[in-house]
Amino acid sequence: ITLDFLEQNGILDNSFVIVTSDHGELFERGEFGHGYRLLFDPVIHIPLLISAPGQRQRRDVYSTTSNTDFLSTVLNLAGKPYDPTDGQLLPGFGGTEDSQRSIYSMIIKNNAATAPFNIGTVSLTKGEYKLIHYFGYTKYSNKFEMYSLTNDPEEKNDLYPAHLPEAQRMKEE
Repeated sequence: ITLDFLEQNGILDNSFVIVTSDHGELFERGEFGHGYRLLFDPVIHIPLLISAPGQRQRRDVYSTTSNTDFLSTVLNLAGKPYDPTDGQLLPGFGGTEDSQRSIYSMIIKNNAATAPFNIGTVSLTKGEYKLIHYFGYTKYSNKFEMYSLTNDPEEKNDLYPAHLPEAQRMKEE
């Protein structure tokens, strides 16, 4: 079924169309496929397109959100209860933009489903900064990196430990 078919048959007048992905792609830094441990923005930025019933105009949202917000938003749109601790409503669908919101991302592989995580990569993005923590890897055990997404959007200038006070606040969070 195509979008043209949905529109011609009036289905878009009472349906949401949602297109998204589970992760972005990183076609640089020698990493390809799903085996990487990196959490640079090309990996954690995912597409999300939502067309509301009868929507005729495009609205772009540039606020930082999390894919955990998706389920809460869909449940809310369907008139079902949702737990706001599981995710916030997306801007434009009942939520508000928050440029200082903390966004967590992680790659946790090769861990037993019933045991604590002992190898992985986690990141915290808050405002201008992103802190990345690698743990359990042979070469990168307990390694941190920090980037200014405003001044270094390609994340090539590691600021850790030069920005140690900010990094320490983010580590504590």
